[in-house]
Amino acid sequence: MKFDRLRRRFDTLAFKVVVFLSLALLPIGLIAVNQGRAVNQQAQQRLELALIAWTDLAAAEERKTIQRAFAAAEALSTVLPVIKDDPQACYDMLTNYRIKSKQFSLIGFPDETGQMNCSTSKKSFNFSDNPIFLKAKSSPQPFVDIRVAGRVSETSVIVVVHPVFEGDVFKGYVVVSIPHDGLEINSEAETELSPVEVITYNSDGVVLTSTLDLASAADRLPVDRSLKTLVGSKPVAFREFQNNKDNRIYTATPIIKDTVYALSIWDGDAAVLKAASFNRSASLFPLLMWVASLVVAYMALHSLVLRHIRRLRSQMDQFAKERTVPPETSQDSQSMAFELRAMENDFVSMAQSLLQDEAAMEEVVREKNILLKEVHHRVKNNLQLISSIMNMHMRKARSSETKAVLGRLQDRILGLATVHRNLYQTDNLNNLNAGVMLSDVVAQMLSVGVAPGTDIQINKDIEDVALYPDQAVPLSLLTSEAVTNALKYVGKPAQGRPWINIKFADNGDGTATLSVANSKGPALAGNDDVEKTGLGAKLVRSFSIQLGAEVSIQDGESDYKISATFTIADFSHEPLDY
Repeated sequence: MKFDRLRRRFDTLAFKVVVFLSLALLPIGLIAVNQGRAVNQQAQQRLELALIAWTDLAAAEERKTIQRAFAAAEALSTVLPVIKDDPQACYDMLTNYRIKSKQFSLIGFPDETGQMNCSTSKKSFNFSDNPIFLKAKSSPQPFVDIRVAGRVSETSVIVVVHPVFEGDVFKGYVVVSIPHDGLEINSEAETELSPVEVITYNSDGVVLTSTLDLASAADRLPVDRSLKTLVGSKPVAFREFQNNKDNRIYTATPIIKDTVYALSIWDGDAAVLKAASFNRSASLFPLLMWVASLVVAYMALHSLVLRHIRRLRSQMDQFAKERTVPPETSQDSQSMAFELRAMENDFVSMAQSLLQDEAAMEEVVREKNILLKEVHHRVKNNLQLISSIMNMHMRKARSSETKAVLGRLQDRILGLATVHRNLYQTDNLNNLNAGVMLSDVVAQMLSVGVAPGTDIQINKDIEDVALYPDQAVPLSLLTSEAVTNALKYVGKPAQGRPWINIKFADNGDGTATLSVANSKGPALAGNDDVEKTGLGAKLVRSFSIQLGAEVSIQDGESDYKISATFTIADFSHEPLDY
């Protein structure tokens, strides 16, 4: 049941239009989704480029400072190996250079053994076990490192190292220390963008500087990527959730190629970044367009088609049930499309034609019924005329036997006349009340068949049953013969009055039963000379065959009973008069 309702709903015109319209809009929707994705990618790329450019701008001053340190170390790498053995000359020259630069806390030259006698410090230091010395000894490339507490500067410094080789022979390295408080990050650049933090790191992934707390900088680094993986790559931007709760955007860019890099950390929930990024809700635009198109299409379909079709269907149902024809013009009809208006006009014309045809057929049926009633009326009159003629012959007849034969024949004729009288008096020839007809037939038979002084007790139980004339006529004749036989052979029982029981009833299973019973005993006055010809029994069998009934006879010691059971023919409803 539920499946049938669901199937009917899917079989509606509105559902089919929605499905086909969705299929029609599908290519446009796919194009819109693809274009939206492309716009989103372009917006993300523009945002990433802007953040990378800002990162590069923020680290510009730090880049310049470190580049100056590299330049100084490279320049001094050609001079210091020559004067390294003169500590005072080294001190004077390097101190003078440091004072002029105003950015370096230490300049020195540890030799190939790690001993540093040539520096801006008057003290000598041995760095033979220092990791920076070991790295410089194994790598000819300049590099940058960090010392939280410099051994010579006694402060947090960035160490720029420039190894010195003669061929493959290590001669030492120039070291230039830059104090952290001497570096400047341009975090207040003239832009609406503002990172949470800017970090610099070297090629080993070691953090060099931070605009926040340097000691806790590692806690704010990306979780899924190490700084080492960002070394040597091109500028990159990516998004992560810091500590699984803070939405962060990271941008990494080299500030000194293959040596020093800058990493900016941005608040991914910042309004300026959301405004700069592509609004993801715009990706829902194709879906909204699809929904809006379906709503507009359904409203148009309902306004132009569905409501008029439902109205037309309602008119058809009303015509089928009540034969009511809608008016040819109405306000709703004026708003209908031409095709639907033409369909409604055709329906109205067809309905009017049907009503006219049905009225004509009803008139024909009415005329037929009138003619049939006239025929039955004339037959009844003729039968009564015949009965009157026979009555005249009976009065002139001298033989009692002749009178008896004519009397029985007259009874049958009068019974048949009673049937035809009921046929022309009924309002509907296709539906006769058999109970009324049988009551009239029995009354007619009793009025002429019961001899005076016989004192017969008549018990009648006749129900109203609707029958066709094809069944009502043989049933009436069968009843007439059965009652005639009962009157002919009724006798006085040992106790009580003589009796005749006549019963006609609907059995409730589509059948009806007629039964006529009479008491047996000594013949009543007027019946003692009755001749048994067997004609009545033959007529009963003949009428029962015509009726299609099954006849049963019970001949007991004290009574005689004949029963006839037949199937009631089905009725079709009478056409209404419109």
